[in-house]
Amino acid sequence: MNDFDFKKILAILSAICLHAVCVPLFAQQHPNRAVGNKLKYVLGTEVNLTDSVNAYRLLYENIPQDKDFLNDPIFAIVGRHRIFYFSIGANMKLGLNYDWGNPVDDPQGMSVAGIHKAPPGDDQAFQMTAQSSNVYFNIIGFPNTANRAGLFVSLALDGEPGNSYKVHADNVYFRFRGFTVGYTSSLYNDQSADPYTVDGHGPIASGSHSSILANYQHYVTKNIRLGLGIEGPSRDYSYYVPDNMEDGELPPNLRQRVPDIPMYVTYAFNSSDHIRLSAISRVLAYRNYVDNSNHKKFGWGLKLTAAATWGRSVFYGMVQGGKGISSYLQENRGLGLDLVPDMSHPGYLTKPFSWGCMLGLQRNWRYNLYSTVVYSFMRNYVAPYTNGSNGIAYADQLKYGNYALANLIWRCNRLMQVGVEYLYGQKNTFSRDRLSNNRLSLQVCVSF
Repeated sequence: MNDFDFKKILAILSAICLHAVCVPLFAQQHPNRAVGNKLKYVLGTEVNLTDSVNAYRLLYENIPQDKDFLNDPIFAIVGRHRIFYFSIGANMKLGLNYDWGNPVDDPQGMSVAGIHKAPPGDDQAFQMTAQSSNVYFNIIGFPNTANRAGLFVSLALDGEPGNSYKVHADNVYFRFRGFTVGYTSSLYNDQSADPYTVDGHGPIASGSHSSILANYQHYVTKNIRLGLGIEGPSRDYSYYVPDNMEDGELPPNLRQRVPDIPMYVTYAFNSSDHIRLSAISRVLAYRNYVDNSNHKKFGWGLKLTAAATWGRSVFYGMVQGGKGISSYLQENRGLGLDLVPDMSHPGYLTKPFSWGCMLGLQRNWRYNLYSTVVYSFMRNYVAPYTNGSNGIAYADQLKYGNYALANLIWRCNRLMQVGVEYLYGQKNTFSRDRLSNNRLSLQVCVSF
């Protein structure tokens, strides 16, 4: 063995040992994520054999657990003296949808709460979109030291419903020694337990809340991980409007004074199979416009999620419930259901109870071909009210909804994926109206 081979082997062993000692703090991965073992291209003046392996793993672990980032890194730039690894990725998604029943005017995702009765003769619609496309930047600083840090920024096009193309940042965060600071998906969400859907909206009972946050996650044992954080509060109320005041005359809502506090405990069987219990607490401050006084309500939520692999099948499950947490449930966003008017005490608000569940089954027919079936249910328990200032009358509010889909996904190669999906959504209101919609979707995704 010559001196060159000895140094090469020593470098590889050192990288492996260092990686084993510095236990990954974000190693839990989505069961459906593409997993390779090295980068295809590595650029830099000091590149050696270890960079394609070590850089791949570190960059991979810094990517969010989101269905828009399921592809693995392909290339990286290695900084001088290996002070950083830098990678750029992108997903170009073209979707074609055909609705029949009561079409939803959002080609990127079908919201059950957004289903409205179609005008006569207008019960079908064809739509196209590239809104789910994004580009992201992934940087690992001081990769081979105990002070390893990660920075991730992604820009997406799906800022608003409809077919607009406003670029916005959907992830901007920094990670260091178990801490995460920035803007990304809430710690209350368990995205590694969400099945893959062509539909950008996703199951109605799932969590999709993103916010500015600071949290800490840590493996206390090989299998148990804990997480605790604070998040910027966002509120969605329906206010009681006094008889002597018009809806548009209501003063601005109270500024919130206490951050939301999410936490979780996970038991991981391996890198993807896990069970997780999450909780969140909130202090909901509001103004009583009848007696002009301030009040607070305590909101809470509990969520149990799991993902498990059995042979060629992957099972996904979720159940959650709570009071005053509508902002954290997919289908309740924008409905004003964090707090609603308490008609027994005019001016006061009460927190409705909401719960939902989701069950998904994925079958991997081949290494590059799989299909998924998903069912999700969500229900709101809201006492009758009037004068809700969010513009949604009680009779038209979402009482409960059903969401079911089946898809087939083909990974043509490492860069391209094609999916076809059938989706059914049903909306039931407090006035006992029942509306439904069907959507057939085709999606082509090119990623690197």
